[in-house]
Amino acid sequence: MRNRVVTKVMAHIEMMRPYTMFHSGLVAIAGAEVASAGRVVPWRVVLAALVTMCGWEAGLYAGDYYDRELDAHSKPSRPVPSGRVSPREALLTMGGLILVGYLAALALGVANLALAVGTTVLGIAYSKTFKAKAILGNFDRGVLGVCAVLFGGLAGGAILRPAVVLLAAMVFFHDAATNLVGAIRDIEGDRAAGYPTVPVVYGLVRAVWIVTALVLCWEVAGSVLMALPRPTPLALGLYIVALGIAAWVYVPLWLARRSVSRQQALAAHKYLIAERLVLLSAFIAVSVPAGVVIGLLAGSLAVSLGAQVVLRDRYERQAAQPQLEAPSPETPQPERGYA
Repeated sequence: MRNRVVTKVMAHIEMMRPYTMFHSGLVAIAGAEVASAGRVVPWRVVLAALVTMCGWEAGLYAGDYYDRELDAHSKPSRPVPSGRVSPREALLTMGGLILVGYLAALALGVANLALAVGTTVLGIAYSKTFKAKAILGNFDRGVLGVCAVLFGGLAGGAILRPAVVLLAAMVFFHDAATNLVGAIRDIEGDRAAGYPTVPVVYGLVRAVWIVTALVLCWEVAGSVLMALPRPTPLALGLYIVALGIAAWVYVPLWLARRSVSRQQALAAHKYLIAERLVLLSAFIAVSVPAGVVIGLLAGSLAVSLGAQVVLRDRYERQAAQPQLEAPSPETPQPERGYA
């Protein structure tokens, strides 16, 4: 009985992908703080982060649910095709997360609830349709980031300020770029499965050029946004660190654009998990006390990087080894498309 419970809990943790969980919450917090110039009341910020994180997790469950037949052939040890989580259980969990998010959104206001409903539609469309539509899938991922910015902005009281527009633009280009790096990482498996992602359809070199263009766009938008207020030393320092990590990731990727290996793309993606948390924390630090920002960033980094070691690194190492026999249902497999 105990083993069954542990297996079930671990399967759900695998589906939740804790190393990606905090990005959406920080996007909403940044949106609320930028929209209100730091004057939003804390409980509204907390609810905004909760709703976006519930929505993100619901999208992950939707992806595993809609990909269950494809995963049954390419990744049979994923929680749903392996039987550790039934399709019905995945669908019900997704519904529960959406319901909790809607209740919290309603507490923020009708406009927030309406935006939450619209984002749900986009999230399911990404998982069910757009993820396999080349560049449309990457742009849909960027639009989901914009929705998180706008949701936080509504919680903060305004979404039409130039700073909010710049933040939304930065998040759109940033999230589309990181999502495309995930597609580069998965090019071999996606090509074998007939999955038409950007690198599969347009080739590796063009995919890296598109990534580079998206990165330059978010860096321009972010730099203008950082220059609008008088940033605190912490905000400016965190932003410079984020730019440094981005350079560390994208310059080698561009230099190796004709022969990027799965290992290179995977390593790049691991750094981007940390980079985006630092980046969003920089804009939160413009108006939030330094101690709060440092605590928030340290906690999210600890969980995200720790989860990568415990979960992601383990199954990526297993995926890189030759399969001498059928994979065990207990063996987690790499996920697709959630960058």
